[in-house]
Amino acid sequence: MEEIMQSNSYFIIPLTVAYTSICALWFFLNRRGKLWEIESIETSGHPWMDLGLSLLASIGIFGIGQLYSAGYLIPKTGTTLINQLIIWPLNNLLIFSPIFLVLLFRKQDLKTVFIARKQAGLKLAFGLGASALGILLFVALRGEWDRIPEILGDAIKVEKLSNFPAIFFENVALAFLFVRLKWALSTKWAIGIPAILFALAHVPGSVAEGDPWIHIAIFFFLTGSLTTVILYTAYRSRDILWLGLVHFFMDIAIKSF
Repeated sequence: MEEIMQSNSYFIIPLTVAYTSICALWFFLNRRGKLWEIESIETSGHPWMDLGLSLLASIGIFGIGQLYSAGYLIPKTGTTLINQLIIWPLNNLLIFSPIFLVLLFRKQDLKTVFIARKQAGLKLAFGLGASALGILLFVALRGEWDRIPEILGDAIKVEKLSNFPAIFFENVALAFLFVRLKWALSTKWAIGIPAILFALAHVPGSVAEGDPWIHIAIFFFLTGSLTTVILYTAYRSRDILWLGLVHFFMDIAIKSF
């Protein structure tokens, strides 16, 4: 498979433009007339305890993920279709289950992870439209118009669709941590901390590839800025359903799986 995800401007600039345009579209349309009801985030009577529990949940997710890698969760069957449509999604539910255990223990609503049932159809429709915009911008900036049929074909393949639960739960985890950082600290830190950590996570790979420091600095800035824009949009839209769709389709476009 062709390698697309690389630490270079040919990858990060089209990706940044695509995601930024998607987020800008939401703000533009929402300003003209609210796309959907923006639900308030409930407050916590024990914000630091909730932040501590979110960190414990993160450790739990990592630990269960390691168990999965070692083959200790639901084992695969001899049928590929069952593995893709049932076993893999169930294992993802188990991996991310600490989040839902914390929500149950603290009696907190799913709205505290930006999941709301209201106007779900509208959010899905917007997510699909925004995904199409992102894909078009990404392939256009890379001069890869010929990849559009391939991307559309991949989007309906069972082995690709089976990855949606994992991507969606990643978004749930990020919203879960964001809200609890906001409770304990502030919106600024809830956005800034994950953005900095995400940008830093890419530095070792760039160093190992021998990239010049100016390139690493630019990549760090763009990655951190992109994460900031996406997190702020998730916070303002109070929904990860549409962003989960965008994440899924853009991951197909960049061949992350």
